[in-house]
Amino acid sequence: MLSTLRLPFGTWTATLLAVALVSALPLLVTVLLARQEALLQRWLPQLTAFGAGAVLGAAVGHLIPEALQRGQSPLVVAVGVVAGMVTFWAIERALADHDHAHAHGVPLGAPSAHESDDAEATCVHLQPTPAGGNAVHSARALAPMAFIGDALHNFIDGALIAAGFLADPSVGLLTLVAVGLHELPREVGTFSLFVHGGIRPMRAVMYNMITAVIAMVGAVVTLLLGAQFAALTMLLVPFAAGTYIYIAQAVGRAALYDSHRDAAHWARLAWSAAGTAVMLGLVK
Repeated sequence: MLSTLRLPFGTWTATLLAVALVSALPLLVTVLLARQEALLQRWLPQLTAFGAGAVLGAAVGHLIPEALQRGQSPLVVAVGVVAGMVTFWAIERALADHDHAHAHGVPLGAPSAHESDDAEATCVHLQPTPAGGNAVHSARALAPMAFIGDALHNFIDGALIAAGFLADPSVGLLTLVAVGLHELPREVGTFSLFVHGGIRPMRAVMYNMITAVIAMVGAVVTLLLGAQFAALTMLLVPFAAGTYIYIAQAVGRAALYDSHRDAAHWARLAWSAAGTAVMLGLVK
């Protein structure tokens, strides 16, 4: 039984193995996606819509409830969410405005693995909206937002896994299962957001790998400082939720820009709803 569980190795080893495990499967899946360039090109719009829904589901179905369950008041949570949204709004506006004068317009799709880093860094997706304007997403705007949001979430997850094993091996394993269930769809969604923003597929895998290392950092710092540090990191949870909510709506402006009479609009809306539903269905 979990209540009498004893591990054959120490807390440090158990924690680091657990964090490595929850990071390994998403990385493997994204590597497979990155190596199938034609398949990725064909499915990127759907995966991007799924990713937007997945990060929204992670925010409203995991992060916000987690903060409330850990004792934060609704007001504190609301302020943190708004702070995250406002911060990312400022980042997007500053970076997108900087790119307007010199970026190249490219169609929605995965950049080729053979494109240069300079081309990658300056590509912008310009898509007509029903109002006649342009929905602008640059690699310099979307990629940093997705990276920061993913890094915050992974740092928190690593800290929580470590705190679980510090408390009791059974608690650590339950935390591992809870984190692992939502990690795969969220990381695949984040990968698609990177590629949608103009990042080459294998470079996007590298970004996901860096955020996996950040999860390990969260675990190590918690093991060094104790479970109280994990409680402190919970203050970041509402902010992380706000960043994910902003990313979801920002990507939605581009991924769902079509006329409502266009079947593609409804198909991508369905993919977005599926991403949200998957994350809500994995709530612990």
